[in-house]
Amino acid sequence: MDYIEFHREVPSNLTTMVMAFGGWIDAGEAATGAMRHLVRHLSAPRLASIDPETFFIFTQERPEARMTADGNRAIRWPRSEFYTWQPPGGEPGLLLFRGMEPNQLWRTYSKMFIDLAEQCGVKRIVSIGALLAGSPHTRPTRVTGRSTDPEWQALMEDWGIYRRPSYQGPTGISTVLLEAAQRRGMASLSFMGQAPHYLQGTSNPSVIQALLTHVNRLLDLGLDVSRLDAAVEAFRTKCDQLVADDPSTQSHVQQLEQEYDSETDEESDALGSEELNSDQLMRDLENFLREERDGDS
Repeated sequence: MDYIEFHREVPSNLTTMVMAFGGWIDAGEAATGAMRHLVRHLSAPRLASIDPETFFIFTQERPEARMTADGNRAIRWPRSEFYTWQPPGGEPGLLLFRGMEPNQLWRTYSKMFIDLAEQCGVKRIVSIGALLAGSPHTRPTRVTGRSTDPEWQALMEDWGIYRRPSYQGPTGISTVLLEAAQRRGMASLSFMGQAPHYLQGTSNPSVIQALLTHVNRLLDLGLDVSRLDAAVEAFRTKCDQLVADDPSTQSHVQQLEQEYDSETDEESDALGSEELNSDQLMRDLENFLREERDGDS
């Protein structure tokens, strides 16, 4: 694997993979934020890194200059890293991945990615993501799911979060990878959180906690997601204050609250995953932004 640098011996009993990509489906930095918490909680060591030179265009995904502890400057390149977790008792473990969506060579990237998963013994892949939605920050975060595994799909249905895929249009690397995995005989599941569209560019601990809750429930990892309660409460308080200072945003949030409270499962189906790209949501967002511009003029 010419594009991957390995940091330790590759295990072969990691039967489940959990992956999160920044970019296309990382609203509120929720997917990558959830994976960061997961890696930290499990104390998962790094297995391998993908060389960014081949798959990134650095004028689009720029490296960052950082100051080191001794006052020197260091360049931090886009990171795409695999981690491993082995439970006690020799049970099958997890392969974890966190990285940015690549800019190019997706088919080459997909083959490399699934080759490594196969080498580690992966049979099922869980993808976590988040998209902007017409969901108010004052209500519980919605998470929807879908799966190619009958057992997992039954769980999604029991939890009331299953959404049948119906979206057609531009897609992200996660979808490409899951399709490639399916051709290799791997099952998959996607969790998609919904972040309020009026909070773009804001790290959202509410969605992070919601995604972690579902991953924890699915895989029985023993995560203490309540450790995020304080961050969630502080985030909501800050959002409440910002909304209260802007009458147009306050009115918009109240409208979203009414819609949230009155929606049936069928009405919210289009907000399930990539299906979030609905005409109604786009009109809603465009109207809101137009009102914001008019108010500033």
